[in-house]
Amino acid sequence: MLRAEVKGEACQACRPCPARQVCKTKALMQFDLGEPAVVDWPRCRGCATCLAACPYAAIVMRNPYTGGSPVAAP
Repeated sequence: MLRAEVKGEACQACRPCPARQVCKTKALMQFDLGEPAVVDWPRCRGCATCLAACPYAAIVMRNPYTGGSPVAAP
């Protein structure tokens, strides 16, 4: 199953974060101002709505259990 992952080097730590606003499970979180968002993988359902919402393309889909390369959204 695919899960979202934030590319830290691409994340601009937007306030408010458009990807966080569209996440239905609230899996995207940001702990510190100016720091990239992180994904709570157990909450992420892999719906990929956050991909389209991120204006910096800082989110990719990945299988967290295999550690494989990022893949296209489902």
